[in-house]
Amino acid sequence: MTGVATMRRPRSLSEAIDTLAASPGADLLAGGTDLVPALRTGARPVREMISLRRIVELRARGAAGDWLTIGACATYADLAGWSLAPGLAATARSVGSPQIRNTGTVGGALGTASPRGDLLTFLVAADAGVVVTGPVGQRQLGIGRFLADRHGPDELVTAVKLARPCGPQTYLKIGARQTASIPVASCALVVDRVRRLVRCAIGGVASRPVRALAAEDHVAETADWSTGALPPDAAHRFGELVAEAVTTAPDVAGDDVYAPAAYRSHAAGVLARRAAARCLAGARGADARRP
Repeated sequence: MTGVATMRRPRSLSEAIDTLAASPGADLLAGGTDLVPALRTGARPVREMISLRRIVELRARGAAGDWLTIGACATYADLAGWSLAPGLAATARSVGSPQIRNTGTVGGALGTASPRGDLLTFLVAADAGVVVTGPVGQRQLGIGRFLADRHGPDELVTAVKLARPCGPQTYLKIGARQTASIPVASCALVVDRVRRLVRCAIGGVASRPVRALAAEDHVAETADWSTGALPPDAAHRFGELVAEAVTTAPDVAGDDVYAPAAYRSHAAGVLARRAAARCLAGARGADARRP
């Protein structure tokens, strides 16, 4: 990267924290799938950079108790075959090209926080916790709070925490060329049969992924949780409520080069019905009724 004044390469998390504290405003480099193109095109000014690539502890992933922990420098390729997190793995497999999956990272997805980001949409549906670390220690933020308030300038995103899956999960999207294109709309659905709830997030339709809360409540109230079945009529209504949530989101995106706003809300409803058909027995017939 021509023109970068200084590239710092810490070898441990503590060294990275100290380096960031001494270099406020420095750019953090992990996979570089968003940062490097922005620097090359001049869309982002060249500044001091801190590379996190040598910090092995940020690549770790594991399970303890009811939680899964994924280091911020874990790549999409690291997650694509992880059997402990099937929804996360399916989402990782849907991201970009093999080159992007081999370099793009969990922390990069959170740092960029693209409203069309595949991983970000799934993390919202999974109600993930974001672990940040700074000079005064470590703290965990809910994904909603993280997106609203972000983290301090002297803190790093170091990990993401997810509840162990207690039911089916899926991620679907609509785009010109699926994995190789920016999604027009995407849907992440997480079913928790133990707590008898679902969480649904729609990406690409607003400044951040939209949770369809009324739709989630509808499924929780109408599903037969002893079998994990959702009647087709209830699944069809689920899709309608998801489309309504997109239409009424306070920061919903308007018409743009990717799609008209009306198409996005329609697509969100279709994706939601298809996700329900994959995750909830009996819901499959609802998708045949789509307009």
